[in-house]
Amino acid sequence: MTLWCPVWLAKVKKSPSEGQRTDRNEECHLSNSEPSKEFQKYTKEQIHGSSWKPLTLRPPLLLSIVAMTLAFIGLLEYLSHKSRIDGGIAVAEGQFSPAVSFAYKYLPIITAVLYSILWSWIDLDTKRLEPYFQLSRPMGADAADSIWLHYPFDFIAYVPLKALRRRHWAVVFAGTSTMLIFWGVTPLVSSIFAQSMVVVEFNTTARPTATLMALSDQSPALNTGFMLTAYGFIWLGQTLPGFVSSQGALEPFEVDMVQGQGFENKTWTAETTLYGTSANCNAAIIQNGTLGLSYSNGKECTTDPGYSPLRSPSSSRIGCPYIGYHMNQFIDYSLHEMGCPSPANSHLFLGLWGHSSKENASVDETAFFCEPSYWTQKVNATVKVPGMDVSEIIPQGPRITLPDSQFNRTAFEYNIGTGSQAVSRRADVSETINLIDQAAVLARIGLNGTFTNMVGFTLGLSSLDLTDLNDPVILTTAFENAHKLLHALAIRQLMSHNVGDVQHRSATSVGRANVVLVVRPLAIIVEALLGVVVVLVLALTIHSRTRISQLKGDPASLTDVVAMLSKEYGRGRDDSSSETRHKQLSARHRIVHGKILVVGTTYNNQLPQNIDVESEPSTENKISNVNSEKTVSLARPTAMGLPIGLVFIATLLATLCTMVVLKLYAEHNSGLPLPSRSTLVNQLVLNYVLIVVATFLEPFWLLLNRQLCVLQPFEELRQVKAKASRSLDLKYTSLPPQLILWRALCGRHYVLVAVCAIGLSANLLAISLSGLLEIKLSPVETNRNLSHPYEPLFSRIPLLPDDFSWKSDYEYIAKANITDRVSLPPWTSSDRFFVPFHFGIDSKLNQTERYRRITQGFGIQPLCQSIRFNDTAFVFGNENLFYTTQQTSTGNTVYCGGMSQAPYGGHTQSFAAAEVFQQLKPIDIRDPSSIAENATYTASEEDRLLCNSILVAGFVRANLAMSADESKTDNDDGRINTHVESINSISSLWMLCRPAILTAPYEVTVDQSGYVQSYAASGPYAEDLSPFFQNKSGPASLINTTSLMIPQASNVHPWWHNDTFADTWFAYYIKHLSNSTRFVDPTMPVPAYGDVVPYVENVCVRLFAIVLSLNQGWLAEAEAGSATPVTVISASERVFVSSPMFVITTALLVLNLVVAITYWARRPKRLLPEMPYTIASILAMVQASGLLAEVEDKGQWRHNWRFGYGKFVGTDGKPHVGIERRPFVVPLDI
Repeated sequence: MTLWCPVWLAKVKKSPSEGQRTDRNEECHLSNSEPSKEFQKYTKEQIHGSSWKPLTLRPPLLLSIVAMTLAFIGLLEYLSHKSRIDGGIAVAEGQFSPAVSFAYKYLPIITAVLYSILWSWIDLDTKRLEPYFQLSRPMGADAADSIWLHYPFDFIAYVPLKALRRRHWAVVFAGTSTMLIFWGVTPLVSSIFAQSMVVVEFNTTARPTATLMALSDQSPALNTGFMLTAYGFIWLGQTLPGFVSSQGALEPFEVDMVQGQGFENKTWTAETTLYGTSANCNAAIIQNGTLGLSYSNGKECTTDPGYSPLRSPSSSRIGCPYIGYHMNQFIDYSLHEMGCPSPANSHLFLGLWGHSSKENASVDETAFFCEPSYWTQKVNATVKVPGMDVSEIIPQGPRITLPDSQFNRTAFEYNIGTGSQAVSRRADVSETINLIDQAAVLARIGLNGTFTNMVGFTLGLSSLDLTDLNDPVILTTAFENAHKLLHALAIRQLMSHNVGDVQHRSATSVGRANVVLVVRPLAIIVEALLGVVVVLVLALTIHSRTRISQLKGDPASLTDVVAMLSKEYGRGRDDSSSETRHKQLSARHRIVHGKILVVGTTYNNQLPQNIDVESEPSTENKISNVNSEKTVSLARPTAMGLPIGLVFIATLLATLCTMVVLKLYAEHNSGLPLPSRSTLVNQLVLNYVLIVVATFLEPFWLLLNRQLCVLQPFEELRQVKAKASRSLDLKYTSLPPQLILWRALCGRHYVLVAVCAIGLSANLLAISLSGLLEIKLSPVETNRNLSHPYEPLFSRIPLLPDDFSWKSDYEYIAKANITDRVSLPPWTSSDRFFVPFHFGIDSKLNQTERYRRITQGFGIQPLCQSIRFNDTAFVFGNENLFYTTQQTSTGNTVYCGGMSQAPYGGHTQSFAAAEVFQQLKPIDIRDPSSIAENATYTASEEDRLLCNSILVAGFVRANLAMSADESKTDNDDGRINTHVESINSISSLWMLCRPAILTAPYEVTVDQSGYVQSYAASGPYAEDLSPFFQNKSGPASLINTTSLMIPQASNVHPWWHNDTFADTWFAYYIKHLSNSTRFVDPTMPVPAYGDVVPYVENVCVRLFAIVLSLNQGWLAEAEAGSATPVTVISASERVFVSSPMFVITTALLVLNLVVAITYWARRPKRLLPEMPYTIASILAMVQASGLLAEVEDKGQWRHNWRFGYGKFVGTDGKPHVGIERRPFVVPLDI
């Protein structure tokens, strides 16, 4: 056993001559003596002198890494603090810009990847140069601790433990940092930032945009449109106009926006003026008189006996009159007419309530007088943008009485008391309607009869049981609340936008914005990991700074290693075979500095001889030694083995298939369920785990890359004709595999290029995986059995028009839907009515639930056609008949006519227009009077059903001469005594519509109240309607009844008008559906049939669906307890696979798969007895060749030399296997 001695114990004073051997065992022995002064001086020179160390292990770069890491920690802590204090680190008004999305989704992982690549360079240099640092130690190093080390090719998880056992501290520090960065920092960074919604507030200024108009303009401007708005709010669910609440109206304002314009759920808060009203109510004194009851306020108002609204004949047992001061033709009672005409009483109103337990019983009455007052108040108001819905009002001052010089309360009280406007003016029917019909909606709450507007508004707004109104306090409060609502709507109508110069006020804008948050627990973990990295890098810096290095350059290639060895070995070495030379060095023998590898100074040129070591087990692949019968096993890296390759390829294929399955499953099942309700857990599972997959994939590719980098020179040497630049001079192992792409491309080593590229793509894979899974709200479907109220069978249709109780609420519903975008009634779309499949669900736990089921839908096909009518008959009414001839199913001829009266006149000679929409009826053409409203002509039921199912629509333009100068100023049905004297010109368009019932199964989605969210036909229209009607005449009866109701939208009688206002609901609908006045403009030509028929059909179809929705009682009731399966759809957070990231991830996995298959298909063949991972293995390949003597001092070869790995006769005159130049080497026979 041969030992190597320290330099200071050597007795040789000068280097032996070439070929001379020295028996060091005879000249020195191991000693614990201290190094000589000569060697201490030499060591100090090696530490502080010109010895080489890589840039990556020098203090400037390492300290820069420390500073960079500390900057990351500081930045992360700053962002965490900002996220905690400000509610987020980035705010978006709506969706984030692409730049911001990139910054928080991908920039952190990109930064972490670049950081890890930089660190992998440091880690590689630390590991590959560790043997040289160990050999540079004054006392040398064991072979196992130096020339046999191969840290770069070990799995990164084992390196720190292996280095710790050997006390290779630099490798411990670098290897541990690598693991923390690869498997800790990089995956977690992508999960640190999460998107959420927070409330953000900005300070700004506001200015008023409208103010109360001048008193002189208020009375004409205050039409009855505000009461129709009240009807929509109370009964139809319509939202109030902007800046209006049920308690008052705000002076409108606008915020000067600088920021926050795109916020969701945005609100504005500013100081403004609130306009309100209060009622001073006192119980009335009820007095019995001989003529009846009288009511007194105890002052100047006592009603005349005999005026007892509660005693008037009525089928209702409940009475609730509202009696104001003013009187007109639309109401029956007023204080002015009941005995309180004094102007002092002009602002009083009398409220009454009466209830009788049974017919003809005495009535329990409650009566009170109220006098409203009007005021303004400075408030801080908060409104929701963009609708300006009032959400909060905070008083900022006292209430100040609103004087009569600023508000025309007389006009307002006239409107609400009489149901009509105080000063008539021309406008659309929606603004001039008189006495809104609330009979239908009041009947639903148990109150039958005809009542004034205020009664309906009071009862509808209170939402109380009728019996609760027996309490005087509750009743007076209900009337006062209705009064407040109507006043607020009236004030809003009286606002003028002519505000002039205004002063800006302070305001705030608050909204819910998208923000990027820092997940604090993950941030703490990353900061802690980076902190550990800082400590380890500082330790590495100090350790590297004090280490001895005898390197004069970077041993990056085989040539570099041979050049270093050449300085220590001459020719004529012993006859040991080169392939076993490195095995003869015992793992525990000391290699003294300068004995084997001396970098810079030569102390001895000899190798130890005759070291006995055990041979490694042979493998199945062997080559014969050139001078013996012994065989040597051929080596191949374990990772390059076919089993590992098959497992790796199978894993990639399984991962790819998993991605595809997840994508398909998420698309077909509305996403994947969340792993947890915890944000932290979701971030870890959805981001961290996936990135860990990529970070495990990258080290494996790096390992394959490094092995290929090591073997690539030998692949060139295999053919024994390689240039030095393509073999011995290749420097593939001195850089991280991600950074040698260009070198491999220049060397035309394309498999290596592919492996380098795929190693880099692992970083892209980590980035794509970080955004692969995303959380979104998605509908989740479950099945539930729900009771259904009706069957798709009409069994109770009124057979005669007289059976129908006239109701007008469908007109108001259509108006609210068409002009105000108010939802249609439950189970109704714009063209279909659907049979309900649930009674309505009251679920406070999940307000977003939706219900889907196939149910029967009913509608009509108008089947309109253009016809010609006698325009003269239309103008002059009964003087000529207005009819059309139809054939019954039995072949009989029937005459269907209409227009018993001509349009009413309203102006003098000029161009005029009239719009007609009527149901026809059977007439006797021999008797012109049969067309009259009160005609006694009796037709057969067949004739009646046929004619009543026909609707006629007409658009007439004429130049007429009227008999008087009196002009129509409003839209009431009062007769103006004018008639047409002559027709100068006339043109018209007429069409007949014969609606046919359509029914088909529909897949309908509704909310908890039955409002239709979506629908689609799931089957054809039924050709046989008998299964849906109990009687054979059911379809005709349904058409007859609905056709009778639909034309009422025209208010029966049209008017001649010379403006573009719509006098009838029919004209109003046409005007707003077309968003144009051309169909009602008398100066425009008669519309073409093709232009107007879509709108006429739309009106018919829409009104038919609304009528059915309001008369669901026509359907047969379902059996008690019957249930039907319904699909319940609820919104839930689900996990989705991002399509862009899926494409990128799939493409990268496919590339990984292709490169992996190519790699194992074209992997290097077995050539070497042992992998050239260590210094010893390289030494064994060149020790016996002449290269050690032929390499130039600067590690260069002659340009025309070619090299190979094969059989050669060494400098000792014996055959060897290793690296030699041509012509001294021949290929191996394998």
